[in-house]
Amino acid sequence: MLVEKSYVENHFKETEKLLRQISSKDVANWILEKGYFPEQNILPPSFHVSNFILKDEPYNKNVSSLTRRQLINISHPKTLLKSKIFSIQHPFNYHDIVFYIEKNWEFIINHLFHKNIKIYSYSLPIPVTKNNIPSLSNLRSGRMIYEWLQMAENDLVLDSGNYQFIARTDITNFYSSIYTHSIGWALHGREKAFRDKNFALFGNKIDRLLQYSNDARTNGISIGSILSDLIAEIILASIDKNISENLIDIDFLAVRYKDDYRFLCQSEIQAKQVLRVVCNQLSNYNLSINENKTSVQKLPDGLYRKHDREYFPHKLKEREEISFSVFEHTLLIALDIHRDNPGTSILEKFVSEIFTNSKNKKLKLKFSESLHKRNQQIKKVISLLFLVTRESEKLLCQVLSVSQQLYIDYHAEQTDLKEYLKLIITNHITLASKKGSVFEIVWLIFFSRYIKLGITNFDNLVENDKVKSNQFYKSILTSQQKIFNDTEVKLFKKPRDCQEVSLAQYLDIFNRSHLK
Repeated sequence: MLVEKSYVENHFKETEKLLRQISSKDVANWILEKGYFPEQNILPPSFHVSNFILKDEPYNKNVSSLTRRQLINISHPKTLLKSKIFSIQHPFNYHDIVFYIEKNWEFIINHLFHKNIKIYSYSLPIPVTKNNIPSLSNLRSGRMIYEWLQMAENDLVLDSGNYQFIARTDITNFYSSIYTHSIGWALHGREKAFRDKNFALFGNKIDRLLQYSNDARTNGISIGSILSDLIAEIILASIDKNISENLIDIDFLAVRYKDDYRFLCQSEIQAKQVLRVVCNQLSNYNLSINENKTSVQKLPDGLYRKHDREYFPHKLKEREEISFSVFEHTLLIALDIHRDNPGTSILEKFVSEIFTNSKNKKLKLKFSESLHKRNQQIKKVISLLFLVTRESEKLLCQVLSVSQQLYIDYHAEQTDLKEYLKLIITNHITLASKKGSVFEIVWLIFFSRYIKLGITNFDNLVENDKVKSNQFYKSILTSQQKIFNDTEVKLFKKPRDCQEVSLAQYLDIFNRSHLK
């Protein structure tokens, strides 16, 4: 009897098919040019790669004798009390890892899509879409994060009719727990990788280059680049294969988004058995499941995210115009949902919905016909959004995108708007300095120069010595590249040279059009 493939398996197979139509050199150059820096909401557009191309040979000729290099880090707020460290590697090491990946690309594709894998990944970091074949999308796939996750959830719902339970789990501190030697284990097998003392295997070369990009450390890989995400997928594909082969007697359907697993099962007993197998296989790679995020639920519970259900009746996406009162009311509702569900993307989603979904990203906000009242409402929008950043600092770049568009649209008639923004930006730089937030200060200085507010005393406003020593801060303060100047790779452009797109376009996280 012919068994129809599930939606999640079809997605997995279609992704493989599309990826095989892209040349390995195109993939490599995309990783170098588009994938070097973290996602768009981490660093402003000034941090930009312009001449990083794949060379005919590696920079590091002998991986047995490498220079110990340091990562350059920036802390990005995850919740009010938690942060995630994003990093960039030295371009020489980054290039050489890409070099070996390109030389072995067919091997890696076969590994990622091994026929025995029955856990279907939705987190391939290479942005393959039907619209762009045989080329890659210009979009950083980090911008697809919300849509890919939602796609995985939607496909799982479509496939859930034949199952009774869902098991959910993720990996504790995944990136910081990765043992770099496990790259070789995943690609070549533990024993074969262990016997290779001369780094003949490309997986061991990658391991070595990663170590020495991070002060020769073997515990943890940096977060931020597409390269790190691809290496994570390589390791997880091996784990997924091992889990699948140990569950051949159980009827299950599973998806994974990065380190987030979801299994549809026939019974609670089988769901718990699945989780035990996951736990055992992760331990072989020195990884462990996060018990606080592990659950077994009877369907349909567990298929939908609680914060999305709560926000759905209030969403603004379908509205063509949004009055100030509706904006104000919905923002407060979104803030309440955020407080009940910290760490979610609900506030970012709210901000994205006050922009049109068109390419030029115009605001849908409709203000009073009265000039005086309109002036007050515009300032209230800016003030409220900046107040919200006190509870969700990671929202700052989206708030700046709204502020920029309001300034573009209304500064000619609202003659005091520039001074109002200057005061807010100055105050927030001072507050960010006290907190030691490089993330906030870099974005705020960029924004001031980007829209030409005329603030010039940044170094006096920033008194925190830790911030002043950060190379991202030094670059944005001087409008010159201060990161990895020992290479010919250009990694910075002045804020005034970033005018080709608005911040809303640059941060277009929730855009669906590129997924078609």
